[in-house]
Order: sequence, then structure tokens, then C-alpha cells
Amino acid sequence: MLQIDISHQDYDTAIHQLHEVTPDFSNVDIEIEFGTDHSQSKILRDFVGEIFDAHGITAPWKGRFILITDELVNNAIEHGSAQNDLDSCIVRAGKGTDGNFSISLEVHDTGNGKDSEKAKDMIAIRNSHVPATEAVYMEKRGRGLFYITEKLVDTMEFSESPRWGLAVKVEKKIV
Repeated sequence: MLQIDISHQDYDTAIHQLHEVTPDFSNVDIEIEFGTDHSQSKILRDFVGEIFDAHGITAPWKGRFILITDELVNNAIEHGSAQNDLDSCIVRAGKGTDGNFSISLEVHDTGNGKDSEKAKDMIAIRNSHVPATEAVYMEKRGRGLFYITEKLVDTMEFSESPRWGLAVKVEKKIV
């Protein structure tokens, strides 16, 4: 797996570096370290969008995965990590032997955030089967994660990150 740190790079430099290490997007396997700054989420969203473009996948899945990327990255920044921490996003994407495109996004936070949760807590929230009403979700952390993301992916897993925080992994196969 390739590893790249974009935490101190501006948008153009980071995108250029991502293009250098993944020139054709045919089989992406990369860990991207990013800073806890919302400007970094645009870089990651656009990178995922370019992967979809390279594989000829347009609406609605391209837009959905840009939204999912944004939700996962922003949750790590806003809730799971403190200012100036270093989070990571692992992106694996490409066509399998069956010719179908699949993508996996795994975002890790540091657990230093004001609202950080452990994997067991996130699993308990998901398993509580809270009614999917906007009023209820507006009061709970993870509203976007459960209300939006879980409905769009094939799998969503929570685990403890080696960075001492939470890791959230989503996978989708597009047939």
C-alpha cells in the first residue's frame, strides 16, 4: 500500500502528489494522512471523485461516494481528533476479476476529540435501532453516518484504530 502525507499541503500540491502516485487510478491502494482541517476534506472528496471518473462511474454513485467521503472525514475531524492531529484515510478501489468496480474507504481518527467514541460505542448506537427520524438523529452523534452512509454501502465496520481512536470502514461493489 502506498502512503502519502498531505497534512501540510495546499489543495493543488496535494492533488498533484496524489496524481503522481496513482497515475491511472486502475487499482488504487493508498493510505492518505491528513490534518484535522476541513480544507483537507475537499482534497479527499475530489480524489475519490476522480477515481470514479477514471472508471466511468457517474451519477448517482459518484455523488454518493463523495458525500460518504465527506461524512467520514468530517466526523474524524470534528469529533474524533483534536486540532493539529493527523488522521488517515485508506482508499482501495478498482475493478475485480468479475469486471465490477468496488471501493473501500477506511478513515482513522486519533480518539483525542471532544466527542470521540470507541468502536464498541458506535456499534451499540447502530444496534440500538433508533427510529430514523430527523428529530432523533439531530440530537445524536453519528446521524449522518447512520442516516446516510449505512443505507448506501454494502458494509460498514467499526474498529479500534492503531492511532488510538476509531476506524470506520465502508465498502461498496457497483455492478
